[in-house]
Amino acid sequence: MTELAEHFQIDFNSAAAKKAVVFCDQLRITVLTAGILRLEYDPKKEFDDRATQLVWKRELRVPEFSLKKDEQQLILETEKLKLEYLRNGKKLSQDNLKIKVKANNEQWFYGKEDEENLKGTHRTLDGVDGAVELEEGLLSKSGWTLIDDTESLVFNDTGWLEARGKADNYQDLYFLAYGENYQEILKDFSKITGEIPLLPRWALGNWWSRYWEYSDQELKHLMLEFEEKEIPLSVCIVDMDWHQVENKYTSGWTGYSWNRDFFPEPKEFVQWLHNKGLKTALNLHPADGVHPHEDQYQQMAEFMQLDPESEEGIKFDLSDLDFINGYFKFLHNPLEDEEGIDFWWLDWQQGTESGLEGVDPLWGLNHLHFYDLARNNDKRNFIFSRWGGLGSHRYPIGFSGDTVVSWDSLKFQPYFTATASNVLYGWWSHDIGGHCMGTEDRELYTRWLQFGVFSPVMRLHSTKDPYLDRRPWGHGAEVFEIAKEYMQLRHQLIPYLYTHSYKARETAISLIRPMYYQEKSEPAYSLPDQYYFGSELIAAPFLEPASELTNLSRQTVWLPEGEWFDYFSGEYYQGKNWYNIYGDLSDFPLFAKAGAIIPLAGETDFGDTSNPEILKVDVFPGAGNKFELYEDNGAAAESELKTAKTIFKSKWQQEQLNFKILPVEGSAEIIPAERRLQLNFRSLTNPGVEITAADKKIDSESNYNQKTGELIIEFDYDPAKSYQLKIKNEQGLMKKKDLKVEKIKKMLKNFKVETAVKTELAESIEKAAAENKGPEFLDRFEAVLSQTQLSTLLELIYDCGSARIKTADTDRLVIFNGQLENMNYNFSKAVLTSGHHRASMENKSAEIKNYKLLDLKELDADKWKLTVNYTDFIKKEYRK
Repeated sequence: MTELAEHFQIDFNSAAAKKAVVFCDQLRITVLTAGILRLEYDPKKEFDDRATQLVWKRELRVPEFSLKKDEQQLILETEKLKLEYLRNGKKLSQDNLKIKVKANNEQWFYGKEDEENLKGTHRTLDGVDGAVELEEGLLSKSGWTLIDDTESLVFNDTGWLEARGKADNYQDLYFLAYGENYQEILKDFSKITGEIPLLPRWALGNWWSRYWEYSDQELKHLMLEFEEKEIPLSVCIVDMDWHQVENKYTSGWTGYSWNRDFFPEPKEFVQWLHNKGLKTALNLHPADGVHPHEDQYQQMAEFMQLDPESEEGIKFDLSDLDFINGYFKFLHNPLEDEEGIDFWWLDWQQGTESGLEGVDPLWGLNHLHFYDLARNNDKRNFIFSRWGGLGSHRYPIGFSGDTVVSWDSLKFQPYFTATASNVLYGWWSHDIGGHCMGTEDRELYTRWLQFGVFSPVMRLHSTKDPYLDRRPWGHGAEVFEIAKEYMQLRHQLIPYLYTHSYKARETAISLIRPMYYQEKSEPAYSLPDQYYFGSELIAAPFLEPASELTNLSRQTVWLPEGEWFDYFSGEYYQGKNWYNIYGDLSDFPLFAKAGAIIPLAGETDFGDTSNPEILKVDVFPGAGNKFELYEDNGAAAESELKTAKTIFKSKWQQEQLNFKILPVEGSAEIIPAERRLQLNFRSLTNPGVEITAADKKIDSESNYNQKTGELIIEFDYDPAKSYQLKIKNEQGLMKKKDLKVEKIKKMLKNFKVETAVKTELAESIEKAAAENKGPEFLDRFEAVLSQTQLSTLLELIYDCGSARIKTADTDRLVIFNGQLENMNYNFSKAVLTSGHHRASMENKSAEIKNYKLLDLKELDADKWKLTVNYTDFIKKEYRK
């Protein structure tokens, strides 16, 4: 019997422990965790223990549960749920199966619809200009989720898939109960489906990719330009024109043979990239199979027992195990083993037919390529492909598809990326800058690039058009300097990012995650444009063009309870509040929580993503914290992995910060022998410092900047030692910087208004701030400033504002008064009818107390209008 190669044979542990299984008539219940039940209904009682495409592991530690069973009913109870099953001899229905979720007393019954699902992700953004409706995810505000795995195929003894062959009414369901404990249920889900794999460290640097007919010399020249301009990269992808395109057999998309006109010496070219510290991938469209023009055709034909002289095409067919084995052995493995290709870009766009009924070819290719790449145990499992459905978190990284170049496309991507965490698919890579069509725009390019730096995988890319330019220097000097700074920052962030790859594997919580993972308040569910960027930071990218009157971009953010700091300036923000953030083209809204500990690389060489010799650690005041830094030997396979964990701990008091660095746990030899540690303590007031190791003072350099409040301490680092720092100021250590006046003075330079007015305005604002005046001081500027300019100033000074927050799934208006004593709104709506029926019109006015959220998706109106009154002389309007 033909089998798949040995490296495709997986030990699934798919049969649950007998103690976890309960039988009742045609129903088999498996208690997988306290919050997850498998509900398997089979009229023939031929229950199935095999691994499915989705669920691989059921042999888990059996949680405690109680069971009561008599002739009438069965009651099963765990810490998280209570199931009741009425033994009425009928198939599953709302009358005989119900489950109570204990955390929120939610009552589920069979057939109940989930109307509060928080969504997951989407197969691809190909051709999308803006938003798409997302698939259902694992999390719901209802506190429960039902997953139907009935249609999944199962793995057989060949290492591949087959249909289950079950009765017509067979059902295989998984019920998840969690209440608001989202993070715990994601971890439980990973226990039965597989963990999120650890990425190669180099995958977290900057990638270059472009659909273009590059020659090897052109690509070398481009890489040298990046290096000369001091813009670091870690990956250079070669798109589909690496292979022969023009041929008489196919459309040209599929190919496995180098185009020797462009790449006369492929091995030498790949080695050149490797010498520069770059990894590379080749683009792959396998749908057309293998044809006579391919270098590998004869070997593949003979392997498939075809006569090469017949020139018969070899069909792409995932039902044929010989084809699968040959597909890798002859078409891909030599390009990796002999010519050095590091991974494949699986660009499957050719439908859902694979040759094996029930298997999407995208899912099949993702699974097979993931396990094939590490067949020699010298690489980490890794692919680059589109989302193949629930369970695809096992196969990172995702390629989100060919988006349209537009502001709407950019605006959707933060929400799309964060929400994908709800299905554990946290490693999306987008076409940063947009792929095709639309309108090229230097401001849009810059904002997209900034988001790319604070996205899971940063990859510049576009289609084959000479007027689409993703080079950082292709949009003028100002954009180049901004892009350079942010792309250097991306490589500095790799220690932080790579640690979160470890965290994702351990906890099933992605680097980028929605705000409601930490906070369950109404605002947390209403923030599609902002997200947690790891455990320490919140990012809220600018996603709309700057105002023509202020030349400033605007983003509305909500910061959770606690204290927060602008990561770049150190400006202080009180949590549990809304803010309108303004910035010029160089700005990016990024906030560090009180106590944040953020490890960074101190240098950014072109192709170097290794463990840094200079390790910087940013530390913010205001709270105690603990951060575990993970470092290892880069991209080693699991069996060769050597990991070092460094724990940073801080204890905060108003007058003192105690900071500890514990001795390294694990393989200290992977840390550079001559590491220099630079600790950057942010937002402090006149600190005194004492630093010791093993109770002895050590040689160190320190510098304090009175203006910024930054204390920098440097010393030679020994990973075997424990370090203690005491930083004191008896009058209070934290510096709560209020930069409003400084920001306004800077921003006034961007306003389109007479220079004399700017001067007078700046003086008035400074005086009003010093005297704590209300907004009336702006009355006299009403004649010379636009409403946009006035509201911008008012929102900055008093932290008030209003905004429309919209995605494919939500549409809300938020109004918040900040420090304004009086702020109100007027909301009117009309339902218009034809014929003799009367129109229905309503009006509502109210004063704002803290904030107000209006859900427009629940608004049953043909027309509506919202007028927000900041003061008697400033109003904002929203309407349909």
